[in-house]
Amino acid sequence: MNKIGKAMLCTVLTGAMAVGAAGAADLGSLSPQGAKAYLNQITTLQHKYGKAAARTDDGFKGLLTGLSMAKLVDMDGDGTPELYCGAGLDGQHMYSYADGKIYALNIPESVSNFATDVSPCADFYVDGTKAYLVDGHEIMNGFPVKYLTKQGKEIVTALTYTDAIDDDTGNHICTLNGESVTYHELSAAQVNFTKGMTWEHYSFWESSYNVPEVRSARASLQDTITSLRKLTNPTAKVSTHKVTLNGAKADLAAYTINGSNYFKLRDLAKALKGLDSEFEVKWNAAQQRIDLTSKTAYTAVGGEQAALPAGNKAASLTNASVYLDGKPLNLTAYSIGGNNYFKLRDLGDALGFGVDWDNATSTVTISAQ
Repeated sequence: MNKIGKAMLCTVLTGAMAVGAAGAADLGSLSPQGAKAYLNQITTLQHKYGKAAARTDDGFKGLLTGLSMAKLVDMDGDGTPELYCGAGLDGQHMYSYADGKIYALNIPESVSNFATDVSPCADFYVDGTKAYLVDGHEIMNGFPVKYLTKQGKEIVTALTYTDAIDDDTGNHICTLNGESVTYHELSAAQVNFTKGMTWEHYSFWESSYNVPEVRSARASLQDTITSLRKLTNPTAKVSTHKVTLNGAKADLAAYTINGSNYFKLRDLAKALKGLDSEFEVKWNAAQQRIDLTSKTAYTAVGGEQAALPAGNKAASLTNASVYLDGKPLNLTAYSIGGNNYFKLRDLGDALGFGVDWDNATSTVTISAQ
C-alpha cells in the first residue's frame, strides 16, 4: 500500500468526521503577550531545526525538513489555544500560555506515522470543548495509538487502542483501553468517541497527493504565524468613536486595534486632572520604566490631546514597563509612530475609573469621581 493509502486507512480506523477548512487560526482569548511568546517559541524551534524545506533526493523527494508545522489548538476548551509545533521526522512540541508565562507540555517526542513506511503526520480531533492529538506508529503492526488531551497543566491519555493483523489468518487483533475487543467493536467505539468532532490530518510531505482530506503542515505554519502577528503587529486605525468623560465631550484621540481602543497615558492623565482618579506620569530613567502615581495632579509637558494623523498605522506590541505607586502593572500596550498607546479598559481597572460603551451612539464613556 502506498504512503497516502496507509495514511488514509487511519481515517477509517478512527472514524473521521468532516475536515474543517484551512486558513486563519483561532486565537480565542490568547493575549497579545501570549501571541508574542508563541512567536518567539516558533523562532527558537526554527533555529533548532531549521526552516521548513522539502527534500530533493529521490528516495524522500518532497519530505519536509526543519520546523514544518505550527498549529493553534485549544486542547482543554478553556478559550486559550495551545501551540503545537512539528518538525517532521525530527520531533514535535506543544506549549501552553497561562499566568503570563509559556510552558512546555509533555507530548511524545516523535510525530505520528500511521503507515509501514515513512509517512509522518499530525492528527487532531477538535470541537468547541476539547481536542485530541492522536499519537501512533505503524498501527497495523499492533503498536498502541493514544488520544492525548490536556487537563490542567498536564497532557493525559483519554483513549488507547491497538489493531494488529494476524499473519496467519488475516484477522484483526484489537484492544481498547487494555481490553480485548473485536474490530467492529473498536471501530464503533472510535466513531462514538469522536462523534461531532472535526478530524484534521496534516502531512509532512510537500505534496498532499491531491487528497482533500490531507492538509499541508507547511501551510499551517504560515497561517499560524500570520494569525499571531494580528495580535503582536496589528494595524491601528484612528478611532472614529466619540469619547465622553462624566457625560461631557472629552478631547481624547485613540487608535482602534482588534476592536479595542488604545490611548496615550499623558492624554488621559490630563483629562482626569482634578478628579479622584487623577494620576501623575513620569519617566524613570534609572529603571527604564514609566512611573504612575495615583491621586497626584498631572504635570503637563506639552503636546497632550493632540489630534492623530489620518490613515492607518503599523503597530507593534511594546515592552514598556509601567508601575503604579511602585508596583508593576500588567497592561497591553502598542508602539505606534514612536508613542505608546494603552488599552483603555486596562487603565480603568488599574486606576479606578469606569469604562463603558454606548452602542447606540458609538461612544466610549469614561466615568471618574
